[in-house]
Amino acid sequence: MDAEHDPNEDAVRELGHLNVHWLSLIGISLLLTTSAQAVSIRAYLIRATNDSKATDARLKDIEPLLKIRFGYQHYQLLGVRQEPFKGHNVHRLNLGEGFVVFVTPKSSSQQRHELDVEWTSGRASLMKTTVRIKENKYLFVKGPGVGDDWIVLAVTVCE
Repeated sequence: MDAEHDPNEDAVRELGHLNVHWLSLIGISLLLTTSAQAVSIRAYLIRATNDSKATDARLKDIEPLLKIRFGYQHYQLLGVRQEPFKGHNVHRLNLGEGFVVFVTPKSSSQQRHELDVEWTSGRASLMKTTVRIKENKYLFVKGPGVGDDWIVLAVTVCE
């Protein structure tokens, strides 16, 4: 019997070992990429009114916050758009009715995001500001009046 060690045995074992490391790194990379892409910006265009016909079940989660903030009894969803964050690119969210929101992420840390937000109607800028917002919290902006009603913008960062 030959007591010599097979030189290819360790190379095969190391090659398999390296493949496991590479697969682990790729898996971790995909996990981090997926979680980074999971964060999105969502904007709502809402009509605040006392008209009971305008009740909208799609706003049931934020309606209590709207009632506290604006005092109207009913809220109607006019438009909603959501986009995943893509670096520091400008996100254009067309909410319909001629209203567009431009959101530019400036920085993010520990579920807190700093955003440049501009709300426009046609060519007119209604509001432009920089805000810090926690994930799943809302920025509410009272917009133009329409008769006895108001147009409201709600912006959130969500997963």
